[in-house]
Amino acid sequence: MSKLQHPSRVPAWASMLGEAGFKNFITLIEGYFSTHNIVINIDTQEGVIRSDLSEVLQSSVFGLQNIAQVCHQAQSTEWEQLISTHFDSIFNVSSEHSALTVDMSEFKKVQTRLRARLYPQDIASHTNEIVHREGPAGTLEVLVVDLPTTVRTVSKQEAAAWPFTEDELLMIGRRNLRQNGLLKASNVPLDQGTTLFLYSGDNFYAASHALIFEEYLTQHADKSGKTTSYGAIVGIPKRDVMLAHFIHNVGAVEAIGSLLQAVVGMHRDGPGSITPNLYWYHEGEFKHLPYVLEGNALNFAPPDEFVELLNELSSRANLS
Repeated sequence: MSKLQHPSRVPAWASMLGEAGFKNFITLIEGYFSTHNIVINIDTQEGVIRSDLSEVLQSSVFGLQNIAQVCHQAQSTEWEQLISTHFDSIFNVSSEHSALTVDMSEFKKVQTRLRARLYPQDIASHTNEIVHREGPAGTLEVLVVDLPTTVRTVSKQEAAAWPFTEDELLMIGRRNLRQNGLLKASNVPLDQGTTLFLYSGDNFYAASHALIFEEYLTQHADKSGKTTSYGAIVGIPKRDVMLAHFIHNVGAVEAIGSLLQAVVGMHRDGPGSITPNLYWYHEGEFKHLPYVLEGNALNFAPPDEFVELLNELSSRANLS
């Protein structure tokens, strides 16, 4: 059962489905909740579902973009089953750990399950409901509860009952993220001895490891035997991938082109798209490296500070 107003056009988050596909998708979403007698409110413009269950003390918000991207990559005849599997993982887990009924009243009961997680900035329309702060440009760092088969955001009202500020809670979330261990990397060799690192292995949190990226700089230095004061180029296109190139020499120029192509494609296809942005991680901060996509051409337009670095690396290469 749901409350819904169909939009006059396909919203941006579902543009890949087309008009007919979008209508079919929403109909299947409504059908799932009607069959399971779960009352919801579907905000089609923002791409979110808000629960409306009397037994739930706090309203929960669930995004639709991820499952829309999953459906886009499958035949339309498979969509109903994909949608059922997706929402079953959220609503049909044990009552002890249900995304809707987990007990949030006592901090100690959820403390070890808290995680900091990166989301796309376009969820900002309902940030008044959730604990969050700004992440790397184009993203938000959000406090979530990690459940056996899904992830649930923490509302501001829930967090207000706990003896910590929102910033302190997000730092607890980062520490819990780190305690699960660092991700393993797949090396992608390029020309001139340049290497890209693709970090994966956690479908929900791989990209969120950018929040503890300093750990990866240290790990890289330990394994390679060489440190870098230049930082790294980083992409977090979707939730299950983090891409990085650690800057040592002018090979960074080639790495940029490869990273841009990978980030654009992964963000476009999803599922779990976060941001198509590219970053320079330097001195503990993510600095946005802008580019413009014109047709099939990518025009890179970095800030002056990064251009100066590339010029320095080029000069060193010419002297060697």
